[in-house]
Amino acid sequence: MQQITSFGRDFITKSPMQSSDGRVQSASSSKGFEKARHLDFLHGLPQAIAVVRVDLNLMGQPCDLVPVYGNEALFSLFNTPGERLIGSSIITSYIHFDKKWLSTLWDTAYMGRVQKITDFWPVLGRHLMVTCHQPQHGYCTCLFQDVSERVELEKELEKNRQKVEALLHSAVDMVFQIDPVTHAIANLEKTLTRATDPFKARRVPEDLLQQGLFEPGQDGKISEVVNLTCFGLGNCTCDVRARIEYNEPYTWHSLTVVGYIEPQTGEVRIIGFLKDAHDRIKERDALLFRAEKDSLCGIYNRAAGESLISLKLSGVAETEPTQAAMFIFDLDDFKNINDSAGHSTGDAVLTAFARILRDAFRKDDVVFRLGGDEFATFAQNLPLARVVKIYEKVAAKLAKPIVPGVRVNVCAGVAYSQSGRHCYDDFYKTADKALYNAKEGGKGKAGILCLCGNGS
Repeated sequence: MQQITSFGRDFITKSPMQSSDGRVQSASSSKGFEKARHLDFLHGLPQAIAVVRVDLNLMGQPCDLVPVYGNEALFSLFNTPGERLIGSSIITSYIHFDKKWLSTLWDTAYMGRVQKITDFWPVLGRHLMVTCHQPQHGYCTCLFQDVSERVELEKELEKNRQKVEALLHSAVDMVFQIDPVTHAIANLEKTLTRATDPFKARRVPEDLLQQGLFEPGQDGKISEVVNLTCFGLGNCTCDVRARIEYNEPYTWHSLTVVGYIEPQTGEVRIIGFLKDAHDRIKERDALLFRAEKDSLCGIYNRAAGESLISLKLSGVAETEPTQAAMFIFDLDDFKNINDSAGHSTGDAVLTAFARILRDAFRKDDVVFRLGGDEFATFAQNLPLARVVKIYEKVAAKLAKPIVPGVRVNVCAGVAYSQSGRHCYDDFYKTADKALYNAKEGGKGKAGILCLCGNGS
């Protein structure tokens, strides 16, 4: 005989017994469990516990499950008295036991495999987690735990996750996570990106720029957004030129970086979103163009010019003087052009002259139309000798017909400041006065007045 110790008691392994229906019972009799006084302490435990004998057929395959022990929590769970449950076949009982459990419990009873299985029990209308252990060969101890609330919560969380994923798919093109310490970046979840090649990078934005996700020349802008989020949490957004698929051209995207603290761990999490913003930015630029640009000439209008000049002047520090000049140009006898050649020709003259001014001044200089045939420009860091050369360059362009069959002259007034510490009105009034003086001298003349202190 082989002696096996279990639950603090010796169970004697007997030779297999064959029942009248051909079933081979487990080596140990159910009586040993049923009368085991050492299991009485389990009766009052709140967790349902059962010991189940796994019977085999003549082929050695599991054919029935017979409870040989159960505590009060088990009888309460299945709403069944113990005398009805213990020693009876589960397969043929009212419990409607799913036969898939035969192989599951056999695996524990005969192979010693410890298992945790969660399943829905229709007879109870509940989800149970069953933990299976082998007390001795041929038997399986089952610990039942009602996990219905947890399963329902997980289902709800999964449903919400799918909703969020669907929302993200419709709202953004890519989601990624940034390590707040190393700035390493990777796709948060492959399913949350339309990119055909989900990316990983050690550093943002350096690696992403090298990989071609972002258009070159934007590293400062992207780094600033990430750093602001890392230090201040919250969220930051900027517009970037990016592409989701590497064989596509760069288009405008909105880059949003969100920082938050993980409630469970207290760790900082940084999530980034890329959303297609090309149409929005194009529309915004069109609106800005219409708001700031002269519709005929394509340069700034008067309101935008004044605003830009005032902004530039507000940045001049007391300890950092910078030479600055404002030009006002007035086309001579422009009314005669409209009267003799027509307004369409007059419009062409204005457009051509605006183009001459753009070519004569630098990219950062302000070129705008005051109204009618008057134009103005503003430039900083401009020596006085350069002021004269600019007027001569503009006048030289007008030596030839500005449009076919039409020649014009222009007068100019210039307000010049060595320090640049004057307001827009100071520059405008002084340049206008200089223009008046130039016109007094005849057509195609220029006049310069210098600003001293806070006036001319």
